[in-house]
Amino acid sequence: MKNFKWHAAVLAFVVTLGIATGAVLLRQRQMINTPLLKRISELEPVREVRLEEGGEKVIFVTLEYVDNLQKTYRQLHEVISEMLGEEAYRLVLVDKRSEPLEDAYYAVHFELYESEQKGSFAAAGAAVDAKLAALGLDDYRFAVDDKYIYLQLKKGDAWLYEIIERQNRGAGEQA
Repeated sequence: MKNFKWHAAVLAFVVTLGIATGAVLLRQRQMINTPLLKRISELEPVREVRLEEGGEKVIFVTLEYVDNLQKTYRQLHEVISEMLGEEAYRLVLVDKRSEPLEDAYYAVHFELYESEQKGSFAAAGAAVDAKLAALGLDDYRFAVDDKYIYLQLKKGDAWLYEIIERQNRGAGEQA
Protein backbone atom coordinates (compact mmCIF):
# COMPACT_ATOMS: atom_id res chain seq x y z
CA MET A 1 0.00 0.00 0.00
CA LYS A 2 2.97 2.23 0.48
CA ASN A 3 3.53 2.66 -3.27
CA PHE A 4 -0.16 3.01 -4.18
CA LYS A 5 -0.72 6.13 -6.26
CA TRP A 6 -3.90 7.73 -4.95
CA HIS A 7 -3.82 10.57 -7.46
CA ALA A 8 -3.80 8.14 -10.38
CA ALA A 9 -6.64 6.09 -8.86
CA VAL A 10 -8.81 9.17 -8.27
CA LEU A 11 -8.07 10.46 -11.78
CA ALA A 12 -8.95 7.08 -13.30
CA PHE A 13 -12.20 7.01 -11.32
CA VAL A 14 -13.17 10.54 -12.42
CA VAL A 15 -12.38 9.78 -16.07
CA THR A 16 -14.36 6.52 -15.93
CA LEU A 17 -17.30 8.29 -14.29
CA GLY A 18 -17.21 11.01 -16.97
CA ILE A 19 -17.18 8.47 -19.78
CA ALA A 20 -20.04 6.51 -18.21
CA THR A 21 -22.11 9.67 -17.74
CA GLY A 22 -21.47 10.69 -21.34
CA ALA A 23 -22.49 7.25 -22.56
CA VAL A 24 -25.75 7.38 -20.57
CA LEU A 25 -26.58 10.85 -21.92
CA LEU A 26 -25.78 9.77 -25.48
CA ARG A 27 -27.94 6.68 -25.10
CA GLN A 28 -30.79 8.76 -23.70
CA ARG A 29 -30.56 11.14 -26.64
CA GLN A 30 -30.55 8.30 -29.17
CA MET A 31 -33.15 6.08 -27.50
CA ILE A 32 -35.57 8.64 -26.05
CA ASN A 33 -35.10 12.24 -27.17
CA THR A 34 -34.70 11.71 -30.91
CA PRO A 35 -37.70 9.35 -31.22
CA LEU A 36 -39.76 11.70 -29.01
CA LEU A 37 -39.07 14.70 -31.22
CA LYS A 38 -39.74 12.65 -34.35
CA ARG A 39 -43.05 11.36 -33.00
CA ILE A 40 -44.24 14.83 -32.00
CA SER A 41 -43.19 16.34 -35.34
CA GLU A 42 -45.31 13.72 -37.15
CA LEU A 43 -48.51 15.09 -35.61
CA GLU A 44 -50.55 17.06 -38.13
CA PRO A 45 -50.61 20.58 -36.65
CA VAL A 46 -46.95 20.57 -35.53
CA ARG A 47 -44.65 22.87 -37.51
CA GLU A 48 -41.56 22.59 -35.32
CA VAL A 49 -40.47 20.91 -32.12
CA ARG A 50 -37.37 21.39 -29.98
CA LEU A 51 -36.18 20.16 -26.63
CA GLU A 52 -34.23 21.97 -23.94
CA GLU A 53 -32.80 20.03 -21.04
CA GLY A 54 -31.82 21.48 -17.72
CA GLY A 55 -33.41 20.49 -14.45
CA GLU A 56 -36.40 19.19 -16.42
CA LYS A 57 -37.14 18.61 -20.07
CA VAL A 58 -38.87 21.55 -21.71
CA ILE A 59 -40.52 20.66 -25.00
CA PHE A 60 -41.32 23.60 -27.28
CA VAL A 61 -43.93 22.84 -29.93
CA THR A 62 -44.80 25.33 -32.66
CA LEU A 63 -48.29 24.67 -33.99
CA GLU A 64 -50.29 25.77 -36.97
CA TYR A 65 -53.66 27.21 -36.03
CA VAL A 66 -55.82 24.37 -34.71
CA ASP A 67 -59.59 24.10 -34.50
CA ASN A 68 -59.54 22.55 -31.04
CA LEU A 69 -56.66 23.56 -28.77
CA GLN A 70 -57.88 21.35 -25.93
CA LYS A 71 -57.82 18.22 -28.11
CA THR A 72 -54.41 19.06 -29.59
CA TYR A 73 -52.87 19.80 -26.18
CA ARG A 74 -54.17 16.53 -24.75
CA GLN A 75 -52.84 14.64 -27.78
CA LEU A 76 -49.39 16.19 -27.31
CA HIS A 77 -49.38 15.24 -23.62
CA GLU A 78 -50.44 11.69 -24.44
CA VAL A 79 -47.60 11.24 -26.94
CA ILE A 80 -45.03 12.77 -24.59
CA SER A 81 -46.20 10.76 -21.57
CA GLU A 82 -46.16 7.57 -23.63
CA MET A 83 -42.54 8.22 -24.63
CA LEU A 84 -41.21 9.63 -21.33
CA GLY A 85 -43.25 7.67 -18.81
CA GLU A 86 -43.07 9.31 -15.39
CA GLU A 87 -40.16 11.60 -16.29
CA ALA A 88 -40.89 15.26 -15.53
CA TYR A 89 -41.34 17.59 -18.47
CA ARG A 90 -42.95 20.90 -19.35
CA LEU A 91 -44.80 21.47 -22.62
CA VAL A 92 -44.64 24.97 -24.08
CA LEU A 93 -46.75 25.87 -27.11
CA VAL A 94 -45.29 28.44 -29.46
CA ASP A 95 -47.97 30.40 -31.27
CA LYS A 96 -47.95 33.23 -33.79
CA ARG A 97 -49.29 35.99 -31.59
CA SER A 98 -49.67 39.63 -32.46
CA GLU A 99 -50.12 42.74 -30.34
CA PRO A 100 -53.88 42.97 -31.02
CA LEU A 101 -54.29 39.34 -29.92
CA GLU A 102 -52.28 39.96 -26.76
CA ASP A 103 -54.51 42.97 -26.06
CA ALA A 104 -57.56 40.73 -26.55
CA TYR A 105 -56.11 38.18 -24.12
CA TYR A 106 -55.46 40.86 -21.51
CA ALA A 107 -59.05 42.07 -21.97
CA VAL A 108 -60.33 38.69 -20.73
CA HIS A 109 -57.56 37.29 -18.55
CA PHE A 110 -59.18 38.45 -15.30
CA GLU A 111 -62.30 36.44 -16.14
CA LEU A 112 -60.17 33.39 -16.91
CA TYR A 113 -58.27 33.49 -13.63
CA GLU A 114 -61.34 34.39 -11.60
CA SER A 115 -63.22 31.45 -13.10
CA GLU A 116 -60.31 29.19 -12.14
CA GLN A 117 -60.50 30.40 -8.54
CA LYS A 118 -64.29 30.42 -8.17
CA GLY A 119 -65.24 27.61 -10.54
CA SER A 120 -67.64 29.97 -12.32
CA PHE A 121 -66.84 28.77 -15.83
CA ALA A 122 -70.28 29.39 -17.35
CA ALA A 123 -70.27 33.02 -16.21
CA ALA A 124 -66.69 33.44 -17.40
CA GLY A 125 -67.61 31.92 -20.76
CA ALA A 126 -70.40 34.45 -21.23
CA ALA A 127 -68.17 37.37 -20.19
CA VAL A 128 -65.28 36.19 -22.39
CA ASP A 129 -67.65 35.67 -25.32
CA ALA A 130 -69.13 39.17 -24.96
CA LYS A 131 -65.74 40.87 -24.77
CA LEU A 132 -64.11 38.92 -27.58
CA ALA A 133 -67.12 39.24 -29.91
CA ALA A 134 -66.75 43.02 -29.71
CA LEU A 135 -63.10 42.86 -30.82
CA GLY A 136 -63.73 41.55 -34.33
CA LEU A 137 -61.60 38.42 -34.08
CA ASP A 138 -61.82 35.81 -36.84
CA ASP A 139 -62.12 32.99 -34.31
CA TYR A 140 -61.93 32.48 -30.56
CA ARG A 141 -62.56 29.54 -28.27
CA PHE A 142 -62.70 29.09 -24.53
CA ALA A 143 -62.67 25.57 -23.07
CA VAL A 144 -62.18 23.97 -19.67
CA ASP A 145 -61.33 20.47 -18.52
CA ASP A 146 -60.23 18.97 -15.21
CA LYS A 147 -56.64 20.19 -15.59
CA TYR A 148 -56.58 23.33 -17.74
CA ILE A 149 -58.40 26.37 -19.04
CA TYR A 150 -57.82 26.90 -22.76
CA LEU A 151 -58.13 30.11 -24.76
CA GLN A 152 -57.36 30.38 -28.44
CA LEU A 153 -57.68 33.54 -30.48
CA LYS A 154 -57.22 34.18 -34.21
CA LYS A 155 -57.16 37.31 -36.32
CA GLY A 156 -55.80 37.30 -39.85
CA ASP A 157 -52.64 35.21 -40.03
CA ALA A 158 -51.90 35.51 -36.30
CA TRP A 159 -53.09 33.27 -33.47
CA LEU A 160 -52.60 33.08 -29.73
CA TYR A 161 -52.85 30.09 -27.40
CA GLU A 162 -53.09 30.49 -23.63
CA ILE A 163 -53.37 27.51 -21.32
CA ILE A 164 -53.94 28.08 -17.63
CA GLU A 165 -53.30 25.22 -15.27
CA ARG A 166 -56.12 24.65 -12.82
CA GLN A 167 -55.18 24.33 -9.16
CA ASN A 168 -55.85 20.98 -7.54
CA ARG A 169 -58.18 21.41 -4.63
CA GLY A 170 -58.84 19.06 -1.77
CA ALA A 171 -62.26 17.78 -0.80
CA GLY A 172 -64.52 20.48 0.56
CA GLU A 173 -62.65 23.36 -1.05
CA GLN A 174 -64.45 25.65 -3.42
CA ALA A 175 -63.43 25.19 -7.03
